[in-house]
Amino acid sequence: MSLTDEEREQGEARSRMLRLHTSPGHLIRRAHQVHTALWTEEFDGEVTGPQYALLSVLASGSMDQRSAGQSASLDKSTAADVVARLERHGWLARRRDAGDRRRYLLSLTTPARSALRHITPRVAAVQRRFLEPLSPDESAWFSAVLARVAFRGEPPAVPEDADASFVLLPATAPGHLLRRSEQLQGVYWAQHVGSLLTSPQYALLTAVAWNDDIDQSTAGELASLDKSSTTDVIARLARRGLVTARPDPRDRRRKLIDLTAEAREVVERVAVAAELVQRDLLAPLRADEVTRFVSLLEVLAYRRPLLRAEHPLSD
Repeated sequence: MSLTDEEREQGEARSRMLRLHTSPGHLIRRAHQVHTALWTEEFDGEVTGPQYALLSVLASGSMDQRSAGQSASLDKSTAADVVARLERHGWLARRRDAGDRRRYLLSLTTPARSALRHITPRVAAVQRRFLEPLSPDESAWFSAVLARVAFRGEPPAVPEDADASFVLLPATAPGHLLRRSEQLQGVYWAQHVGSLLTSPQYALLTAVAWNDDIDQSTAGELASLDKSSTTDVIARLARRGLVTARPDPRDRRRKLIDLTAEAREVVERVAVAAELVQRDLLAPLRADEVTRFVSLLEVLAYRRPLLRAEHPLSD
């Protein structure tokens, strides 16, 4: 049976779209979501990842607020919020810099140092649980390569006197490295794609493009969006005329999502830019490292068994 013009156009649009399960940017975001779920299960609001990151960079001594926030990969607004919360909790002391009254110096309090002795082993346990699908050698290799992605090259050297039982430094914690890598992906997306489509919007369009008769909930799951975000993204795409919704004839409570012809045109315009985002994200790696890294990242993002015979460990 010959294809209709519409079916042919849909096939061509699909061929230009990234496959989410092998797209580094999407896998990093999904893996970070997995890590966040494990963190929440362990700490349940007791301390957040960004809060621990800020505490960890201050473990070696006082630092001005701007530098501390940058070291913890926090933007200015988030850093101010984290500092305020930790200060109210009695874990941070803040004082004016005598040499520059415009700056604040941050330092850990005695209660914070005491708390870190109990919190850090639990943070380390979260990292181990996250890396559980990998062997010890694979975990070490993946973490080292992820650090190069996150820091766009060699990560900061770990001080020789660093005490891992007291604090895990951001450059050595997979969860922090994933968050930093996800931030980088956002920077590259803004550079190459701009405001044409957000990364979650592109992910959802991709999920719809690769799956005929897909319902809204399934599309959101494939795009790694929660229920609320899925509803919002689809509403925004619908207002732009990029997707349409229709009742599922098998279940009238569900909505099936379709791409419009305009959506296929937008996808064509974004396709090359989206590839450039992935290229820049993995630029610090060699070609053989990219293949292995993406393979391990997929395992961690989807918690799938790894066929190690097909993917030997890279040097």
